[in-house]
Amino acid sequence: MLTKDAFADRRQALEDEFFHRVDERLIAEMRTKAELETNRARLAAVTGISNPQLIDELLAAGANSESVAALSVVPLVLVAWADGKMDPEERQPILAAAHEKGITEGTPAAALLEHWLSNKPKKKLALTWKHYITDVITRMSDESLLTLRKDILDRAKAVADASGGVLGFVKTTIDERRVLSFLDEVLARDTPLPRTPK
Repeated sequence: MLTKDAFADRRQALEDEFFHRVDERLIAEMRTKAELETNRARLAAVTGISNPQLIDELLAAGANSESVAALSVVPLVLVAWADGKMDPEERQPILAAAHEKGITEGTPAAALLEHWLSNKPKKKLALTWKHYITDVITRMSDESLLTLRKDILDRAKAVADASGGVLGFVKTTIDERRVLSFLDEVLARDTPLPRTPK
């Protein structure tokens, strides 16, 4: 038979275990929240973006301070997947553009890009890129914007033309033209934001 002290000791041990588990959970939640805040701050510093909602969108899309460079090739990825598949011929100009943008093998940006090349991105990626680039171009001079727009559209057209089209004619499909139009409209500072392509 247990004595009052034994019951009290058992009760105290159960309470201590309960509160220990609660403390561990709270500490883990605080650590996760602190890591998220650190990631937000780092991404904001790298991109110059101060909009917290946009920073959260970028984080949700898989970007962080080390992989944000991959966002520079999102338009090319969108064009390549416009018809629902990634053709091997479309990968090469995307990888070349990524290399020119400083994305090298073994980096978080390269890993994120490889994921996008192997798995069709969700529509949310186009929306996130649109929000990202819209924020970026508001801080650009007209001359810089024209240069950026030409660079993105020329590279995107090269990806669209890479798969060859039908019998070597009509190299750009209707779906690819739709994405190219979307990119052109997003990069036009004075036009209302277009709807994200299907």
